[in-house]
Amino acid sequence: MKFIASLTLAALSVAGFAQVASAQQQKTYNINAFKDSTLLRSTVSCPNCPNSNCYECSLGAQSTLVVSAGGHAVNYAIIGFTLPSEATQAPDRLDNCKLTLPAPVNQLATNQVVNIYSADPFWDEYSVTANNAPALGSVIGQANIPAGGSPAAVDLTAACKAAAAKGAGFTVILTQGGGIDTITFPSKEAGRPATLAATIH
Repeated sequence: MKFIASLTLAALSVAGFAQVASAQQQKTYNINAFKDSTLLRSTVSCPNCPNSNCYECSLGAQSTLVVSAGGHAVNYAIIGFTLPSEATQAPDRLDNCKLTLPAPVNQLATNQVVNIYSADPFWDEYSVTANNAPALGSVIGQANIPAGGSPAAVDLTAACKAAAAKGAGFTVILTQGGGIDTITFPSKEAGRPATLAATIH
């Protein structure tokens, strides 16, 4: 009986070690956005834009990202990340992928919702405009933006895996989720970029 008990304990110890080893093999990359911009989509004249056309404005160097819906302007924010090489080489190794948006710099009157769309990753931060930006893909998530607080992380694992199967680029476009408040996020130029937490095994 003592011999059997010893074997059982040994087996449990080995199993426990395997679980710890497996957990230790996971690695989480905290990835800052490396490009972002507001896509200015307004029907009014924009004197500072080429041809006074808001759709031709390139705002990648600005310190803010504006998401709005209402009046004459429906502005989007586009954000790009580079996925870890382990994920692009073997997308199934990507266990978790979560997007965290920075807290807005403007005071919101009420809680807001932002829709998160997938988009083609091939665009340039300093030349992207509403006219030449990638088209909206599928809705891949929603971010709740609390008034006076920071947004919670949004699980985008499935979308990250799909992107990793095509290459290293991962892009999202943010739109207003039904409210009319303007949401102004800091951009990477402000030192507070959106982040992607990607866990690999």
